[in-house]
Amino acid sequence: MTTTVTETSAFERVVRFRLTDEQINEAKKGAARKLAKEVKISGFRPGKAPLPIVEATVGKDRVRQEAIEDLLNPVLNEVLTEEDIQPAINPELEGIDDVDGGVEVEVTITLWPTIDLPPYKGRKIEITNPAVTEDDIEEQTRRMLEQFGTVEEVERPAGDGDFVSVDLEASRNGEPIEDATAEEILYEVGSGLLVEGVDEHLTGASAGDVVSFSGPLPSGFGDRAGEEVDFKVTVHEVKERILPELTDGWVDENTEFDTVAELREALEEQLADAKLRSASREYSERALSSLRDQIDIQIPEGLIRAEMDRHLHDFLHRLEEAELNLQDYFEASGISQDAFLNDLRNQADLSIRNRLVLDAIIEAEEIEVTQEDMTNALTGLASRSEDPGAYLRAFRESGQELALAGDILRNRALDAILSNADPVDEDGNPVDLSVKINEVEAEIIDDEEIVAAEEEEE
Repeated sequence: MTTTVTETSAFERVVRFRLTDEQINEAKKGAARKLAKEVKISGFRPGKAPLPIVEATVGKDRVRQEAIEDLLNPVLNEVLTEEDIQPAINPELEGIDDVDGGVEVEVTITLWPTIDLPPYKGRKIEITNPAVTEDDIEEQTRRMLEQFGTVEEVERPAGDGDFVSVDLEASRNGEPIEDATAEEILYEVGSGLLVEGVDEHLTGASAGDVVSFSGPLPSGFGDRAGEEVDFKVTVHEVKERILPELTDGWVDENTEFDTVAELREALEEQLADAKLRSASREYSERALSSLRDQIDIQIPEGLIRAEMDRHLHDFLHRLEEAELNLQDYFEASGISQDAFLNDLRNQADLSIRNRLVLDAIIEAEEIEVTQEDMTNALTGLASRSEDPGAYLRAFRESGQELALAGDILRNRALDAILSNADPVDEDGNPVDLSVKINEVEAEIIDDEEIVAAEEEEE
């Protein structure tokens, strides 16, 4: 077989090979049978018409083209095996040209990139210290009290944290902007939730004041988002937030606790758990990203496009579950199609670089997946379904074992990265990320309760 392989870049090859007239003529028989099933030919049962009759019915060119298409994949697989080339994604057909004695096929092959793994052992990864401070507890207490707070009208200028009742108008060149007018909005000064720049102008404003300023339309205005317009805000009332006094009596009446001390202790435990989880995620992300950012490599364009397609497919599936389409998303978010595609491309690039790092760790640490690992993982997944047996059968029939094995490998690679580094705070002090579990009396929990708990946590 006449084959040429050209290296067009570090991870891209152009492969040219020939299909001879002899191969094409032999493949015409199968192509004719297939076409005879699709095209009704008088006097013959589906798929039974001989080659000359099929050619006379659909044309010789169509039969030949069908034969060539049938040959492409099996012959290409033979070529790639002989040349020891393993594509990372489906090969891209560039062209089929007629030559003496057959046709010449040209395909582009994208290879999975390889990297030189940066040093990953003995590193210090700076993260936010998860220690709970007194200020953290006070802030959490204040937020809880705000849920029970009231607002009362006051005769003074508005400040941060106050509420104002306002009318809002937007115009451009004196023309009102549709859907940019609202009356009697109760707005919290300093929250930054209305329009850009409004907090600056409402701070110090009193009832009866009218403030005017220019600024961009918010993201909810689709294509007009960001357009500079004129805003006019009329202040009707200024209201002060009144919080209840934190006493044992109030705690006993409004919470599950009896005293302020018990409430504060519970809040501290919740904060400690939340900050520990957040710090652990931050450590995981920074430990991986600090390695990823050291990779100086040009990702093949074909690989980027394939990963973008995968991300887009997942995103559209989530929109479908929410009974939305892409246009609905663009209008609701104010994100343009170009910005969306650019973000999709960045996500794809990061995903590939993450995988390159993890794959290199897998090789360096000689990480493997055993059949026991697969069985345990599948059992855990199946236990979350209503019919574990049906889940396992469907999983195996779908051929997802390889993907599951890859997930296990990469999770262990991430564990290796984390175990070979140390988290520290901004001052360089070690941070303990070990999970703190309160000692509780052991209870027997059946499988259904375990599954329910895992689903709730997820």
